Amino acid sequence: MVRISSLSIQDFRSISLLNIKFEKEISILYGHNNAGKTTVLEAIYFCSNLRSFKQIPNVELIKAHSQSFKLSLNCDQNTVNSNIFVEKSLKASKCTYNNKKISKKDLYNLFPCYALVFGFNNLLLNDASYRREFIDTGMFHVEPGSQHAMAAYEKALRQRNYLLKSKKLKDLEFWDNELIKHNEILSNMRCNYFLKLDAEFRNIISDLKDSIPDIYDEIGSLNISYYKGWSSDDFSSELVDARQKDIKIGYTSVGTHRSDIIVTSNRRLVKESGSMSTLVLACLLIFLAKSSVFHVKHTFRPLLLIDDLFFGIDDKNLNTVIKLLIYSKGNIVVSAPNIYKEILEKISSANEVIELINAGEF
Repeated sequence: MVRISSLSIQDFRSISLLNIKFEKEISILYGHNNAGKTTVLEAIYFCSNLRSFKQIPNVELIKAHSQSFKLSLNCDQNTVNSNIFVEKSLKASKCTYNNKKISKKDLYNLFPCYALVFGFNNLLLNDASYRREFIDTGMFHVEPGSQHAMAAYEKALRQRNYLLKSKKLKDLEFWDNELIKHNEILSNMRCNYFLKLDAEFRNIISDLKDSIPDIYDEIGSLNISYYKGWSSDDFSSELVDARQKDIKIGYTSVGTHRSDIIVTSNRRLVKESGSMSTLVLACLLIFLAKSSVFHVKHTFRPLLLIDDLFFGIDDKNLNTVIKLLIYSKGNIVVSAPNIYKEILEKISSANEVIELINAGEF
């Protein structure tokens, strides 16, 4: 697995200077609001994806009144230690991997890192575009050519939407055909990835029935399905049928850009009928399934970041979540509010793979 060992932050978001070590498989950052917990997770994520997991322009990540930020991260992968260095100024960027320049694509593959955000913006309560990004960030690691397929589809979609909005319909048939062609390619890749995700999701639930039976009672009825973005078996016919509607509304109403993950329990939508603890467990299980899909392909696990994991759950379910984290056998960095300090101290003292890091000491 990828394992983070240390991180240095300078002038990133609210942090002027911070050096932090990570010594165990599961690190839980706890502290009061605005202590810098989420900022640390963003910095780690930036060292993999060269952006925040929040939709924030990179220049806005530079601390107020500073000209640039610097991040230096050390990690181990299969016992090999590596360093990632990133510097971002108002006008330029620099990124090195073991002191050599590296592209964004290569960095993404060498230091894979996935983030999951809880609170009211979690995977299930957010809109469909958030879940598509969740699919795509996993797909890029296991479906060769998927980033190129995404770019080609998005180009065709932009062109078609421009014609629809401007009512310049002369070339609409050409871009219809382009969209049909690239929709088939990208949609097949997304569907293939979802089948792998669903298989790992089912494997985890089945495994938990025997290994952690007290969890199974709450998650045994969970099911995930995939809506591809249109209803019929023939996308080209459905696109043609939707043409007049699309001209009227000024955008493309069908296609893989409308796809979504549907999560149910006993055939009811979890986001509408489930408790907060069920929402948390469902999100976490899908996230761990995403890590497992990566593991099946690459034989090691990505680094997992989870922001505000314990949002809205009681002490009983907090223990359940901890059991799931330990079960995942990965390197995980989690943020948690200060109200859980005492129970987390008890949990960490009883589990040698867990460490607590006090964000109040940053």
